Amino acid sequence: MARYSKNLVLLGDAAVGKTSLIRRFVVDKYDDKYISTIGKKITKKDMALNLVEGPISLTLMIWDIIGQIGYKEVQKASFKNAHGAMLVVDLTRPETLENLSNYWIPMIHEVTGPIPLVILGNKADLKVEAKVTYDDLERIAGNCDGYDYTVPIYLTSAKTGEHVENAFVNVSGQLFMRLIEPKVPEPPKLMDKERIGSVQDLVDHIVADFADNLGGIEKATPFVKHQLEVTGLDLSHPTEHHVLAFVDRLAKVETAYKQPDEVEENRIKRLELFKYKKDT
Repeated sequence: MARYSKNLVLLGDAAVGKTSLIRRFVVDKYDDKYISTIGKKITKKDMALNLVEGPISLTLMIWDIIGQIGYKEVQKASFKNAHGAMLVVDLTRPETLENLSNYWIPMIHEVTGPIPLVILGNKADLKVEAKVTYDDLERIAGNCDGYDYTVPIYLTSAKTGEHVENAFVNVSGQLFMRLIEPKVPEPPKLMDKERIGSVQDLVDHIVADFADNLGGIEKATPFVKHQLEVTGLDLSHPTEHHVLAFVDRLAKVETAYKQPDEVEENRIKRLELFKYKKDT
């Protein structure tokens, strides 16, 4: 039996249920405790698929990335080399649908090109609280620029397991049916003063630059997560005081990998970004 490995990224706003969907699919369990994802977390699932060409063995590498709106550089770094994407909407929060159309779909298309997509309307068990309809999802699915087919839609519930496995199996099959030439992403424009407008932008560029220096977002994620916890930096409401401490902590991490002069150079260039912050 032929063996393959493919990368699948889950996209969508914070708290739409991406982590819970992965947990339901991989280990068939549910946990409603919200845990903020930082950087990229990778979960592996071995699958057997029956394709037209015959049965295959697939190792699906499932990427769970930060859903906080505004961390574009970190998110773009997390999309690199993705073969397919699941776009997750919280059916009880209409803004998560609009962000899919205005934020997530344009960004994934910019980085990867028209890779296979599936749209999930999650939390389908909350029927009374639902504010997003299937027709709303169809509107988004039929207007994905660059796609010559209607993107499949599933109403899912990580809590009950409804349609979760079907959605993952569907997109896994698409990874082989809709083969595209991989798009070579443009080099990230990190540490660009013209792109710094808020404290959040500072954090975004600092984390992306740290990851770039360390060899990728996968390697950087454990370090970033730990230093966020140590400094008390809240990604939803970052403050300059916490970001300054965060920069110093990242420099300490780099002392194990780089020469002292390079560590200090990185620390200084990150601190210099504060001069270009536009908000107060």
